[in-house]
Amino acid sequence: MRFLRFGNNLQSGLLLLLVGLAITTGSAMGRSFDLDAIREYAWKNSPQLKMVKEVINAEQGEKEVARSPLLPAISTGVNYTRYKIEHGIIEGAFGDSQEPGHERLAWDITFNYIAFSFGKDYFAYKAASQLVKSRTKDFTRAWQNLSFQLAKIYYSIITVDKTIDATRATIKSLETLVREIGEKVKVGRLPEVDLLKVEVTLSRSTDDLSKLETLKEDLLGELAKLMGYNEPGRLAIKEQPMEEIEEKHFNVNELLEEAYSERADLKSIEHSLESVRYQIKSVKASYLPEIALRGAYSKQASGDADFVSDGNVAVMISMPIFDGFLRKGKIDKLKAEENRLRFALQDKRLQIAKEVKTALKDYQETLTRIRSARRSVKHAEEVLRIEKLKYKLGRTTINFVLEAESALLTAKSIFYKAYHDNYVALEKIKLALGRQQLK
Repeated sequence: MRFLRFGNNLQSGLLLLLVGLAITTGSAMGRSFDLDAIREYAWKNSPQLKMVKEVINAEQGEKEVARSPLLPAISTGVNYTRYKIEHGIIEGAFGDSQEPGHERLAWDITFNYIAFSFGKDYFAYKAASQLVKSRTKDFTRAWQNLSFQLAKIYYSIITVDKTIDATRATIKSLETLVREIGEKVKVGRLPEVDLLKVEVTLSRSTDDLSKLETLKEDLLGELAKLMGYNEPGRLAIKEQPMEEIEEKHFNVNELLEEAYSERADLKSIEHSLESVRYQIKSVKASYLPEIALRGAYSKQASGDADFVSDGNVAVMISMPIFDGFLRKGKIDKLKAEENRLRFALQDKRLQIAKEVKTALKDYQETLTRIRSARRSVKHAEEVLRIEKLKYKLGRTTINFVLEAESALLTAKSIFYKAYHDNYVALEKIKLALGRQQLK
């Protein structure tokens, strides 16, 4: 039963790591990237980012549409008509020109300009401009979220790599035990069951190594997908050296103030709110008169006759009297949207406060985990050294040696995860603050 327990400890320790590192997976070594290079590549090639950017372009088009009434509209046209009329009147032709088989050639140019509308079209243009700013802030936030996901996967891959190295070291140690115990079993100095126990543990460790390598490929695939990696060969990661973690100190109130002033998603809601308010002004202005300037000039020729000119200039004042409550309905709808955005703004501020505080708590937790895990690794290394020595002297069983191997591998795995989670926690603080990580 003790043999089964230490074997399960080794496997369960690695399975816990696999669960802790689990992220949505995909599939993808041509070029080698560090984190800065990953972000730079994603900035240029990520499909997700490109999709969000197209939303800005669409709103930019709507802005141009909203601006068009503020500018004059000029059009021109030419037409040639041949009539074959025996029972009717040819429009625009008189006297002898009314004969059958009449031909007519005309050219005209028209001018339309809304000179004054109490700001209706101007407010509509300002509303569209605010929506462009809102979508631009959405793009910034989308990049920040993507940048964080890239960092999270990058550090997860490095953690898996380190755990793979530790697992290979354990396998190498177990293989050495197999050789040593095998020699002693042959001469009858040790029971064969000890050899079987080590071989079973070695088999499980090899299986765990295979799972870790599969996880690494899945993470690389997801990273390639987010980056938009489209080059031949597999994606490779440059590992950064493990340095001493420097504890950073933060002031919560200062971070909250920074987040409220910098978060792009908060600014996006503010711009959307301004857009709705301009839309309401535009609809209200449509209750008032509109003054338009219009003019036209044309030249016509009937048959073989000379061209004659016509023209007109007009000032037109129009004012809607009753529209079946169309504008009232628009205002009511926009007022409801304004209220929704005001509540969304309040909710976003509360969410930001929660994210900042949670990110700081996560960061402090990683520091505690790193200190604890580092001590555990040192203790586990010493325990393994002592158990191996005792086993060689015949003062303990192979069970204790294998348990010590399992404990060391688990301790290393936990340390690597805590160490790299510290970097993820710092990235999470940046994300909560809305600090742009643009190249």
